[in-house]
Amino acid sequence: MDLIYRVSAALRIISRSKRGIFSFFKSGASVASTQILHSVKQYLPSVKTILDVGANQGQFAIAACYFYPEAKIYSFEPVPDTFGILKKNIKDYGNVTIFDLALGSSTGRLEFYRNEYSHASSALPVSRLQKSVLPKTSKEHKISVEVKRLDDVFRQIKKEQPILLKLDVQGFEKEVLKGAQETLNEIDYLLFEASFVAMYDGEPLFDEMHSYVTSLGFELIAPVGFLQSDDLQILQMDMLYKNERRA
Repeated sequence: MDLIYRVSAALRIISRSKRGIFSFFKSGASVASTQILHSVKQYLPSVKTILDVGANQGQFAIAACYFYPEAKIYSFEPVPDTFGILKKNIKDYGNVTIFDLALGSSTGRLEFYRNEYSHASSALPVSRLQKSVLPKTSKEHKISVEVKRLDDVFRQIKKEQPILLKLDVQGFEKEVLKGAQETLNEIDYLLFEASFVAMYDGEPLFDEMHSYVTSLGFELIAPVGFLQSDDLQILQMDMLYKNERRA
C-alpha cells in the first residue's frame, strides 16, 4: 500500500505541475522538488533570482528552471563528487551558475560529513534518530570543504528582484543565515527545511528557527512540502517566508 500511495502521489504531482512525464527521466529531475516549487509558484508568481544553497545534484535548480525560466539561479554544493554530478546535470541550463563551496557563518575550511546517501550530507553528523528511521543515511565520513559567508559571495553576483533564498543544508540553516545578515536586507523570500525532531546532532528545531527568522523580519507564508517517516510521522517541513521589510 505504501508503494502504491507513493506512486499515486508522484503521478498526481507530475500531472498538476504540467511537466511532461518524460522530463522526469532526465538526470537530476525530482518529483519532490517539483512538488515544492509547484506549491511555491502558487504564492510567488514571479522570481528573478534564486540562491540555491545546498544544491545536491541539481534537483531544485532544474525544477526551478521549469517554474521560473526567467530567473538566474546560483547553486552551491560543497561535496566534490556530488558537485561533479551537479555540473553534469545542469550543463544544458544556461541560467544556472554553480559554486563548489559551502556557506556558513565564517570563511575558511569546514569539517563536513559526507554521507553515502548524498541528500543527507551535512556540516552536522546524522543523529541516531535519523539513522533509525532512514537507515540509508547511516554511513558517513568526514571531509574538509571550503566555506564562505553568503554576504561575501552575494556582492559578486548579478541579481534582480524578487530574490528567493532557498536553504537545504541539513540542519545548518541558522549558520548560513548568520553569515548573510547584509544579504537578507535584499532577500524577498526565504525557503528552508525545518525539523520537528533532531535529524542531525545539534541542529535547531522548528520553534528556534521560526523565532530566529521572524526576528530578522520574515513572516511565514505557508509550508510547501514535508518529509514523513514510514509510519507517517512528519519529520520535516519546507517553510516559505516573506521579508516584511520589502513587502
